[in-house]
Amino acid sequence: MEIRIIGGSHAAIACATRAREEYPDARIVIYEKNKNIGFIAQSIPLYLSGNTNFLKMSSYTTVSELENLGILVRTQFSVTDIDMTNKTFKVVDLVENSESEDRYDKLILAMGSYPSLPLVQGEFREKLFIIKNYVDAERIKRFMRTSRSVIIIGGGAIGVEIAQLMNNAKIETTLIHASDNILNRYLDQEVAEDVQKTLALRGIDIVTNSVVTDIKEETIENTNIHEGNVGKVISRVFTRDGREFVADGVIYATGFRPNTFLASEQLELGDKGAILVDDYMQTSHPDVFAVGDCATTNVTNMKNPTYVPHVSDAIREGDVAAINLLEPKIKLNKSQGTYKLNFDEEMTLCMTGLSLEKAKEEGFNCKSVYVRNDYVNSDGYYETWVIYERGTHKILGMQSKGVSPEIASQADIISLAIQNGTTIDDIEYIDFYYKHGFKNPKSFMKLVADKVRQQEKIEKLY
Repeated sequence: MEIRIIGGSHAAIACATRAREEYPDARIVIYEKNKNIGFIAQSIPLYLSGNTNFLKMSSYTTVSELENLGILVRTQFSVTDIDMTNKTFKVVDLVENSESEDRYDKLILAMGSYPSLPLVQGEFREKLFIIKNYVDAERIKRFMRTSRSVIIIGGGAIGVEIAQLMNNAKIETTLIHASDNILNRYLDQEVAEDVQKTLALRGIDIVTNSVVTDIKEETIENTNIHEGNVGKVISRVFTRDGREFVADGVIYATGFRPNTFLASEQLELGDKGAILVDDYMQTSHPDVFAVGDCATTNVTNMKNPTYVPHVSDAIREGDVAAINLLEPKIKLNKSQGTYKLNFDEEMTLCMTGLSLEKAKEEGFNCKSVYVRNDYVNSDGYYETWVIYERGTHKILGMQSKGVSPEIASQADIISLAIQNGTTIDDIEYIDFYYKHGFKNPKSFMKLVADKVRQQEKIEKLY
């Protein structure tokens, strides 16, 4: 069997290694246009914050390791055209600048995503940055060494994380976001406002409800005697409401779009133009599968597939697609959208499942309950918001922030609970470890259950 994988990211590697296990006699080839494979974009913030082991952290495998498994990896090769009727595609060797053709029995599309750059007018050359790959990380690192101010466009997960990182580096930071609150895709308004207030108190200038319409770079006279008389390039950002912001550079962090150009005319597309897949990662063509950031995701308690570029989903999708290449065997468990954002030692944020607003949009009669627990002898704490269905107490989502090792484990526990349709009552008395050091030693879900009962008693009175 001839198995071809287009793309060399997390999903592609997971698919290739599992395919080798499932089909030991198959010929497996990965095509990747970049020099390296398996780049871990999540390592960029760690690198920018001072971690010197970027090369070790930025990938978890090598070409030679995959080839030792019998997987042929062709880096710096670009696939330019796919004929799904005849099961062939054209490929260009970017080093030799030569074109050839290859064929497949089973094709896995793992082409990833590209940064979403809205159609902004402007003249920019060297001070506009995106956050996607190794080259981007190096450019931003050099920018940080010589710059004193930055404008970040986009208040999603990566934008907020980079804003905090820049602020920690003593770079004056302005964060511009188009919606009412930062992190609005992940958090309910109450939680988002709480996080926003915390970041503002740390010195980040947060501008919401503001759409960027124009970016310009211009050279001005450099008044810093230590840098000589050469002109200094600055960035000007203009918004729809008539405001102007000036900084040494601009970082675009407005999310990602699925890279589906090669398949858009031959496969059925879904949310945001991502390739529509079923529970087995199969596309509308029986011999073509799609995984990772170019494919749709089925989310628990959501009626329709959606576009959620998420590395943990990508790895699971690659594995499951490989198992199902010859016949449907294993369905992929739905995603809960489980995230953990590391700002610094003073604040961690995590979330999973639906927000209260999203749950209502999906038709649930639901509420949110809030609990907080503090350490006895330190400033450590956690705050948790749990979204649940009224009556059944079925858990729909969770958002949590604080300074506590509790945070990370909460997201995983609730993700599993949501997947299994668990209720708050089901896990109220589960055997979690003793919470030594907290003012209230009960588990966080016991605290949630107590608060739900209190809330329901009050409702009955009125």
